[in-house]
Amino acid sequence: MGCLASAKSSARPAAVQPASQESTGFMQTMGIVFFNIILILCTLPVYVIAKVSIILAMCKPMRANSYRRKAVLISTCIAWRIALGLSCWIRRDCEGLREFHATLGNNGRPAVIVANHASFMDTILLVALTPLSKISHVKMLIASHLLKIPCLGTIASAMGHLAVPYKQKASEGSFELDKELMAVRQQELQDHVVAGNIAAWFPEGTMNRDNIQDIKTFRAGGFTLTVNVDVQIWCVAEVGQSICWPARSSAGGAPCKIGVRIFKLCESSKGLLAAQTEDFKDPHDAAVFLANLAHEQIQERVNQLVADGYGEKRADTGIAEPLLGKT
Repeated sequence: MGCLASAKSSARPAAVQPASQESTGFMQTMGIVFFNIILILCTLPVYVIAKVSIILAMCKPMRANSYRRKAVLISTCIAWRIALGLSCWIRRDCEGLREFHATLGNNGRPAVIVANHASFMDTILLVALTPLSKISHVKMLIASHLLKIPCLGTIASAMGHLAVPYKQKASEGSFELDKELMAVRQQELQDHVVAGNIAAWFPEGTMNRDNIQDIKTFRAGGFTLTVNVDVQIWCVAEVGQSICWPARSSAGGAPCKIGVRIFKLCESSKGLLAAQTEDFKDPHDAAVFLANLAHEQIQERVNQLVADGYGEKRADTGIAEPLLGKT
């Protein structure tokens, strides 16, 4: 495409290219402005529900299955579905959604959901794509800084999500976990799953700000849960979300086309491990195997989405180029 553009460049009037760039920039700006207006208006009622729930919790603490907690989770799912539905310039192509809705947790086992992570849009998409009948059973591991964000922090707290604890501020590509506290959080998440619920997290451990088509290594620690508990494992591969909302941007909503592939890695994590020729005597080795398998399968889908034209490539590096400049 770049060669064709170069071949015809001499035939184009000099004023055409700047005009096109100006028009594209205007559409991007309008998309971001309107998306954030829609997102705020849709999320505000959820914030009110969450705030009231937290205030009431001072008198009567919210249990894990509290109706107040469920109300926040369900209303958030509905609100973000509406926000995405009204944002027609953010096009989504999702395969596997029907099976996901029909069979998530339907075999009597609890479930886990893992996905690649290159944008805050990932969280919005995952919440919106989760079945309404199941969203109130989901508990996520989230970055601790999200709890400090006005409005969003209140909602996440009322949902009962678990913050990943850091000893110091996370820096890009390098951070140190508080291992003792993290063990406590992982046990809380495992207890939640043992009770028949759903866990979700981004196993890269941090948002991918580099080559978003090259998924970072999945951390095996989270997959210890899938070794200790027999679960369904669902994977979500996404491409194009970082164009809509670049990792380094404080706001998103630029026009884009997002490709999403949802698939079941296994019906039974213990059954999958038992079917392997290797005898996993060390639970850590089993967790590493499951982490690497999930990474391999998600990477395969990401590669296919890129080949199908999702994401915009830079000719020099092949890295998806955000429509909005990085901050």
